[in-house]
Amino acid sequence: MKRGNSFVTEDLEVRWSHLHKPDSKFGLDSANHNITVILDDETMQYMDDVAKELGCTKINSLKTEDDGISTLKSKTKIFVRKEVHAFPCVDASAKPTTATPYGGDRVKLRLTPVVIERDNSLSMFLNGVQIIEKAERDFTGGFEATDGFDGSEHKAETIVNTDAGDTEDLPF
Repeated sequence: MKRGNSFVTEDLEVRWSHLHKPDSKFGLDSANHNITVILDDETMQYMDDVAKELGCTKINSLKTEDDGISTLKSKTKIFVRKEVHAFPCVDASAKPTTATPYGGDRVKLRLTPVVIERDNSLSMFLNGVQIIEKAERDFTGGFEATDGFDGSEHKAETIVNTDAGDTEDLPF
């Protein structure tokens, strides 16, 4: 497999991500972590130059939407194979974080260009994600604030029933 040099993008806006857990929409054999970003002109030009240098005819998962915005979906199976649930990301200080980016967040991606020999196309495999900025989200579910329960510091309680009891009458 022919590879180009890995590179880090500029800050890009996330359109969609599936980094919180493996995307298994098409079955466990194809499960992967993936992210779709809106490309800037500099990243787009760099990818075009890499494709030309490696003699590729197209860049996989690159789409231009009706509004003229170009997006790239990049994915990897490496952490799925290692049975890592969430893709490991780093924060703006390059320190590990359990946070994952979602639509509207700003990220830098570490990508590795790989030539797909079957059709001489180029895929940009995901190697890393740095979260630069989290978008503000005001999800309220349609409710307005009122007096009452404040769950901001609530910790879930686990109730364990230690009495096994008689299970003969259970319907299952």
